[in-house]
Amino acid sequence: MTTHADQLLARTLDGIRPTEHGRLLPDEGCQQVPGSLVDDPGWMAEQMRLRSRIWNTEEARVLATLWWFSASTRLITPSVASFVVTGEVLSPRLADLRLHWHPDSRLTGVTSVSVLTGSTPLESLAEALRQTLERSIASVSAAARMRQRPLWAIATDAIAGCLLWAGRAQGTPARATALAAPLVTAIDAPMPSPRYTEIASQAGTSRLFTRRTSCCLLYRAPGEDKCSSCPGRSPDQRHALLREAAPH
Repeated sequence: MTTHADQLLARTLDGIRPTEHGRLLPDEGCQQVPGSLVDDPGWMAEQMRLRSRIWNTEEARVLATLWWFSASTRLITPSVASFVVTGEVLSPRLADLRLHWHPDSRLTGVTSVSVLTGSTPLESLAEALRQTLERSIASVSAAARMRQRPLWAIATDAIAGCLLWAGRAQGTPARATALAAPLVTAIDAPMPSPRYTEIASQAGTSRLFTRRTSCCLLYRAPGEDKCSSCPGRSPDQRHALLREAAPH
């Protein structure tokens, strides 16, 4: 039986480039597990243990931050994409999500089984995102015994990046990214403002990037370096690296 959520996902997929469909569909080898597991202290502790095998570190703050840096985007992608493409919103509430989980702790996406209703799509999305982010950040913070504020900054970058991705996938990046500030404001949480920066390539074309407010701490893992967009890099270095990544 086809549900409203199934229909909305299909409309969302129809509205974006086929090459981008992978972010919204289960991938080969994943298991679909309840989103409510994010709230489970035992499950979260196990994700940290599994993540230590990937990054070869036992530093809890690094493992939790790296997990959240990836998971935060995965948790919100269907909701943000459906909002941008159709104006309706697939629910990001943990109870409505099925995680695309791999046994090594990776989340490659989520499936939402419900559609939000409410006064306006933006307000409904903001309220549901606040609930999901509050619960998820509390769980990750407790698992690593770390402050929540850096995790909220990652959530801001996840929202900004997801809106940019959805806008590009639909062909309307300016319209989609214009939603970032009002959405983060409506969430009404301890989040920094979302930011973007436009970088010109060597060929003279330009591309919009998320100007990150958060650090994923990747460089704290053995053998790893800072990301090209890391706010810990100097502005000149970050600009040069992003310029290399811009389409030629």
